[in-house]
Amino acid sequence: MRVLQKDTTDRNLGMRPHTCKICGAQGNFASYLAREMMKNTRDEFEYFVCGDCDCLQIAEIPDDLGKYYGENYYSFALKEQADYQYEKPVNCNYKILDVGCGSGAFLFAQAQGGCGNLYGCDPFLEHDIQYGDRVHIRKCSIHEMDGDGTFDGIRMGDSFEHMTDPLEVLLSVRRLLAPSGKLWMSIPTYPNAAMQMFGTHWYQLDAPRHIFLHSIKSLKFLAQKSGLRITDIVYDSNDSQFIRSFFYERGVPFHEITAELVYEYFTKADLLKMEQSAKELNRKGFGDHMNVTWARD
Repeated sequence: MRVLQKDTTDRNLGMRPHTCKICGAQGNFASYLAREMMKNTRDEFEYFVCGDCDCLQIAEIPDDLGKYYGENYYSFALKEQADYQYEKPVNCNYKILDVGCGSGAFLFAQAQGGCGNLYGCDPFLEHDIQYGDRVHIRKCSIHEMDGDGTFDGIRMGDSFEHMTDPLEVLLSVRRLLAPSGKLWMSIPTYPNAAMQMFGTHWYQLDAPRHIFLHSIKSLKFLAQKSGLRITDIVYDSNDSQFIRSFFYERGVPFHEITAELVYEYFTKADLLKMEQSAKELNRKGFGDHMNVTWARD
């Protein structure tokens, strides 16, 4: 078995002065030191928890944030097929926008299933992307998208936590949504059991790409400010919150956590127990990931 040394560094920085970028609260807040582990740079970043809205957030957004993505980032893996010919005819023309869509894997799959009015935006793309006549993706932020009041649905699939201006993003969502439209957001959330167990080795912290790890309280604050309302919250965390955090704590970067390595350290009974624990945490509202549905107020 590969010998892995547990990181024993004290990553608790104590109470330090900060201003919350979500609710504006100022004070001495619990602060922590987190490592970048997906690209394995091991660069360190300070995070803190707002004492008012409970949002866990990076203290200083790096000027060179783009370098922590790059063309090899997982959401950019799909290659453009501008002249793609779809076999299945269009059976759904709801106008959908995927925000922070990467190279468009979700949109392309929807188009193959028969959806025909699909748009995306992502500022970290190298250029605009198209998949046949059904998927149109722009290299831009949501603020640059046109089509006020015309989108039946807006999706943010694990992208909202990457955005440096969450209130402005939600204001743009309200501008673009049709009166009966919905925003579907999947998002890692804090507080949760994995952060409690592993501290800043919690893999969903994902420093520095995850700028804000929102609490329900911080999301409700943003809803009130943006003219939106939260209509549903469903927790859907899984055993990755324990498995990946365990290996991060022992210095194993994201792409080296293979199935073979997992089975070196965990039995099938261990994995089943973690899976059951995740389900129980979801029932209690203490898992590390959730789906949030929003509507115009």
